[in-house]
Amino acid sequence: MTDFSPAFGERARAKKKVPLRRRLVRAAGWAGFVGGGLVTPRLAAKAAARVWCKLPQNAGRRKDNRPEPGAIGQVDVGLISPVAVEEWGDPDGPLVYLVHGWGGWRGQVAAFVTPLVAAGCRVIGFDCLSHGDSGPGEHGKAFSSGGEMITSLEAVTAHFGQPHGIIAHSLGCANVCRAILDGKLTVDRLTLVSPSPDMRLVAANFAKSLGFRQRATRMLTEEMEKRAHRQMGDFDIADMGRTGQLPDALLIHDAADKESPYAVSLGINAAWEGARLMSTEGLGHHRILIDPAVIEAAAANVVSAL
Repeated sequence: MTDFSPAFGERARAKKKVPLRRRLVRAAGWAGFVGGGLVTPRLAAKAAARVWCKLPQNAGRRKDNRPEPGAIGQVDVGLISPVAVEEWGDPDGPLVYLVHGWGGWRGQVAAFVTPLVAAGCRVIGFDCLSHGDSGPGEHGKAFSSGGEMITSLEAVTAHFGQPHGIIAHSLGCANVCRAILDGKLTVDRLTLVSPSPDMRLVAANFAKSLGFRQRATRMLTEEMEKRAHRQMGDFDIADMGRTGQLPDALLIHDAADKESPYAVSLGINAAWEGARLMSTEGLGHHRILIDPAVIEAAAANVVSAL
């Protein structure tokens, strides 16, 4: 799943258009990628799907925002590889999970640990397969999918127990909502920071940036869904909110977010009766995770019912 930013920013897409095409050629082992056809649209779609599933490595996703290291372990939760898990706080306290987004890791979302531990919570952060310090997933090292991230989340919560609260970031927000609707996760208090856009729109813009025509675009969607073992629509938080089956949630989103536009949360807030929106200015998609006001509000939403 490619970065969100090329799909929504025209300038970002223009900058990344050529490198993406070169990566497609390298991934497929062919030259002459033109207008959505390497040799056939299907081969082009397969190559593009591989690029889509390549995890981003930018510095913002690798930030270590932990106040201090917790108890760290590699835990067998029944997946293809062990999962890196880190715990803080009272082992008998209310359980709260921190859920990272696409290409992130547990340390990126760990600035919330201090107020949660101060409130007596047991806090667990973990790295989805192929992310952070966890082992490789189905598609190998440095590749993953939204579906695999959901599977990681469900396996960890099945192993350690259902939570009182969750604080999630970016694509982790959609993954949490989907796990709830799938009946694999129950949670009382939910905070979603910079929730991700509808992946159908992201995928359509990704295909457009590669010059794919209609047939190749349809095949690309098929290949993406095959890799994720999920439909693209499964990650639309607004649609999930309309079901009325999700708990109340606090949405926190920055007006200057370039990866997941602020309009995403406006749409979610309008569709999801139990959601309320907190807006910020000038924090973007990653710095929002270390802002004191955001940390306070996110944690307060989780611990207010204790």
